[in-house]
Amino acid sequence: MLNKPSLTMKAILLFALIYFASLNLSAQSQAETYIKEAQDFLAQKNYKQAQMSLQDAINDLSLILATQIAESLPDEVNGLNSTGDESADAGAMGMMGSGMTIQKNYAHPTKRENTVELMIIANSPMMAAMNMYINNPAMLGQGYKSVRVGSRRAILKNEMEDFYDDNGTSKQIRSTELQIPLSQTLITINMKGFATEAEELAFANKLDIEKLRIALGE
Repeated sequence: MLNKPSLTMKAILLFALIYFASLNLSAQSQAETYIKEAQDFLAQKNYKQAQMSLQDAINDLSLILATQIAESLPDEVNGLNSTGDESADAGAMGMMGSGMTIQKNYAHPTKRENTVELMIIANSPMMAAMNMYINNPAMLGQGYKSVRVGSRRAILKNEMEDFYDDNGTSKQIRSTELQIPLSQTLITINMKGFATEAEELAFANKLDIEKLRIALGE
């Protein structure tokens, strides 16, 4: 009779090994150690420990992938420069890439009000709602609209807010949230201080969403 847990764990282990081999590791990773550890537990038929070791390997590989993607993002986009505080995190919850988060911030060199926060969340819990609202943004409320970023539909929300300069003088600036759903990933771009919606969409298009999609494995 076939040992079903063993077959399942072997399939997971094979998947992890393939995923591991697909990454270009620039630094020593603990993933290989975790995978070898899982193999040992699997030979002992200790499936729970094998599963935990594989999860550790997946977390480590997801963090490597997130870091690679963060580093591949452009350092300058339409006159805004990276602030150098990009981050990558991964808290896998049972599947490849689950919970992976990438953030990168941009700022204009002279216009302090002109900034961008880029957030990429794999397997975002908001994906189900986004897919429902993408073609009917009016359901989200006033201020939302459907726009295109490249060939993809996205939801844009704009409002005006006060910005105070170094002298305490205030002025109204655009504050825009642009959400671009992929298959399993939500890309959110928070933009402030752009003159027009056209400039905001031009910034988003320069990020090359299709290149990001491929890097994310979608």
